Amino acid sequence: MNFGIIADGNRRWAKKNAFSTEEGHRKGFSVVTDYVYPVLFDSKQFDAMTVYAFSTENWKRSVSEVKYLMKLYAEMIDKWIPELMKKKTRVVHAGRKNRIPSFLREKIKTAEELSKKNKNFTIYLCLDYGGRDEILRASKKGNLEKNLEVPELDVVFRPGGEMRLSNFCIWQAAYSELFFSKKFLPEITKADIKKILRDFSSRERRKGA
Repeated sequence: MNFGIIADGNRRWAKKNAFSTEEGHRKGFSVVTDYVYPVLFDSKQFDAMTVYAFSTENWKRSVSEVKYLMKLYAEMIDKWIPELMKKKTRVVHAGRKNRIPSFLREKIKTAEELSKKNKNFTIYLCLDYGGRDEILRASKKGNLEKNLEVPELDVVFRPGGEMRLSNFCIWQAAYSELFFSKKFLPEITKADIKKILRDFSSRERRKGA
């Protein structure tokens, strides 16, 4: 099963706590790598996690913030690789590749190559990704569903207080169980993720039947 997370609330958490925007993003991504991923991996219930890290619309942010984010993603990948290899986790990039800086594109390519034979778990990293854009690009290749970059989502979790998908996997989330939290991403704990998994297990998923 595939657990989708919309990485939201980093900037607002930083502002609330008088931290820099950069520190907010760093803390948010550490929550994904150090809390969300380990809980999902250890649960044995999920074998994939899809992280909505940077959307096709996020290029509208300030040049300095975008530049910092690209460097942070590269750092995150370097930090993650040893742990991913240890746990035999595969990394797959979803989204456009031509607009990502070459240094980050190479990091992603290396991670994909190193981990391509790993079968215990898969992380779909959505960078320069948009659900509508993915559908348009996939439809141009012929069979739309076959050419989507992210498989069906069983859960979509969005921290940060907003209650919308914001162009995240709009095809794959058709029958997802939705979870929202008023906590900002940097405030999310392992206990929060474990509670989502418990609640998910108790839901009846009929998928229209």
